[in-house]
Amino acid sequence: PAKEPLSPPVNNGTSSRSHLGVNHPVLASFLCPITAIKDYHQDPAETRKKLANGQILMSAADFPAYLWEGTPPGESYDDDSMTDGLFKGYFLIMRHIFTGPSTALGEDSRATRSCNASLHDMTTVQPEHIAYACVQ
Repeated sequence: PAKEPLSPPVNNGTSSRSHLGVNHPVLASFLCPITAIKDYHQDPAETRKKLANGQILMSAADFPAYLWEGTPPGESYDDDSMTDGLFKGYFLIMRHIFTGPSTALGEDSRATRSCNASLHDMTTVQPEHIAYACVQ
């Protein structure tokens, strides 16, 4: 994964979150259901509108594109062999949840308390951890 900041930035200096999720061009590409990722790559702005207004549904049964390998996320997705590349994508979110935000990009931890992995004696990643990260 790239170590340069997202553009536009996630933190825009306000407490509003209205610019996040499917309203953010980079985050939307990560969250887009894999079944709609080809549409997203062809016309990101239109697909973001459809995600925001519900024309493209996002449910618990839809895996987000970031679970598949590729830059951009889901680039290597194949409808005919959907499991190829699955769970080989961006797991920064999982690292952020379990080890802390500063370690997600490989930096030294700046935490002032123990990370969730330490608090719960996690030494390996189990299927339930992946499932938890996928729905966060």
